[in-house]
Order: sequence, then C-alpha cells, then structure tokens
Amino acid sequence: MKIFLLKLLIFVLIITSLIAGVVMLSDSMIKDREGSLLPLSREVCYVFAGNSTIECAVDDSRIKHSVNIAQAGEAYMYTYVKLKALLSENEQVKTVFLSFSFADIMMEKEESWLFGNYFIIEKVQYYNHLLGKPEKVLLLHKNPLAYLKGVIKSVVKSAESVIMSYRRDPNSESIPNFGGYKHLIRDRLDADPGLEMNQTQVADQSQYQIKYLRLISELCHEKSVDLILLNPPKYRSYNENVNREIKGNWMKVRQSLSADSLLDLSAFPLPDSCYADLSHLNYRGARVFSDHLNILLNPDSLLAK
Repeated sequence: MKIFLLKLLIFVLIITSLIAGVVMLSDSMIKDREGSLLPLSREVCYVFAGNSTIECAVDDSRIKHSVNIAQAGEAYMYTYVKLKALLSENEQVKTVFLSFSFADIMMEKEESWLFGNYFIIEKVQYYNHLLGKPEKVLLLHKNPLAYLKGVIKSVVKSAESVIMSYRRDPNSESIPNFGGYKHLIRDRLDADPGLEMNQTQVADQSQYQIKYLRLISELCHEKSVDLILLNPPKYRSYNENVNREIKGNWMKVRQSLSADSLLDLSAFPLPDSCYADLSHLNYRGARVFSDHLNILLNPDSLLAK
C-alpha cells in the first residue's frame, strides 16, 4: 500500500510539474509577443474600458481615434492589468474612458465578477499572463479551483494570441483576445427587473473594486493620461428607481477621485428601441450613442459633414 501511495504521489507531482511548466512557457511566450500584440495605430488616443455597459454601448468603429477593450463582467482588477500593459506600449493614448455605473462598486459585483467561478475562469484564460503576484495570490486564496481551471485554459488562449500576433497589422485598431465592442441584438426591457431596482437591497461596498479603481486612477496619472469615469445610458426607470444608498456610495467614491472627471450620461435620451435591457444598449442605441461621443471627442467630424 505504501509503495502504491508513493507511486501515486510521484505521478501527481510529475503531472503537476508538467502542467506548471506548460503554463509558465505559454505565459512567457505571450509576454515575448506583447510588443507585437499590444501596439495600436498611432491615431488611437482614446481608450474605452470596463464592463458590458461600455462593451455594448461604444462602437469604436464609429468613433475616430478610439479603441474599445471592454468585456462583460470585467472587474476593475482585470481592467487595471489590461490598461497597465496597454499604456506601456501606446504612449499616444491620452484619455481613458472607464465604465463607472451605479452598481459597479457593490459587494455583489465583487462576489460575482471577481470571485465567482464563471468569471474567474473566463477572465484568467485571457489575462493570466498580465496578472501580477498580488492578483494571482488573491484569486488562489479566494477560489483556487476556479483559478486553476482558468490557468489551464489560458494555455490555449495564449497560444491563439501568439499565433495571431504574427499575422497582426502593427497599425491595427484592435487587440486579439482583449475585449471589444459587442453588437448586441436584443430587446428585453419588459423582461429585465434590474438588480438595482430593489429599494431594500443591501448596498455594501466592494473592497477590491474600489481598490483597483483607485489603482487605475493612479496608473493614469503616472502615465499622464486623463481618466474619465463614464456612466453610459440607462433606461429611465432604472435611473428613477435606483437604490438611494447605492447611488450615495457611488457619489462618495466618485468624490474621492477628485483628480478625475465624471461623464454621467446615464440619462442620455434614447427611445425604447435602443435598449437591450434596463442598463445596456443594443446595436441601435450603440450607434446613436457612439455618434454622439464621436462628435463630442472629434468636433471636426461634424464640420466635415
């Protein structure tokens, strides 16, 4: 029995070492290709980042000099490591627009986006090579199984990105496996009750969402990049009924980032047909909203017409 257990232990150690070696190799390979993966066209000076509210609302093909790197369910921790890598390779970037909706700093988002099984696996497979030691230790501590599953999947995604890096145009306005605009064909206003509609909902603040939001702010200041907190359009009933405590906490966090700007367009007027649900735009809404942002950021576009 002892011999069997010893052999089993040796087998497990060998397999674990092989997996660790493959993961380290894939991370090393993609890091070596960052100089080909991350550089954007010198014309790109606006970056839109964050979660699905930006992903679905900002069609960067309609906004001159911009790129959208947002992804659904993206906690600020992942946005931080993405921006850190992106800004290091793109000195031409002058402004980052970061999703900052009322619910983004709630504990519910931390538990789901940062430590939930689904989002750990989904994000780690794309961004493990960008995570620093503090981020990896945090995820291992909070949800080790989900993190390890994501790490194993990252081998495939890293290989895909490495291959694409050899075909990528250095003047591209997008980055493989890095988020981007989502053309959302959906109309679910009637079916979406909205989590934030509940006036009795506990409005506990997220520790790590706020921590990494502040780290993003510090990073942008360090790189001499303007950070604009962008609250995209929300359906009118969402804004009218949002939990007051949630909105109050949101304003306190915003006020603590006094060096950064707030662009609150949550009440931007749009017809019902432009909404996918209470807090997301569909492709029709994205078209109207993106054209508005283009005129706001590139007033010459209006003159050219």
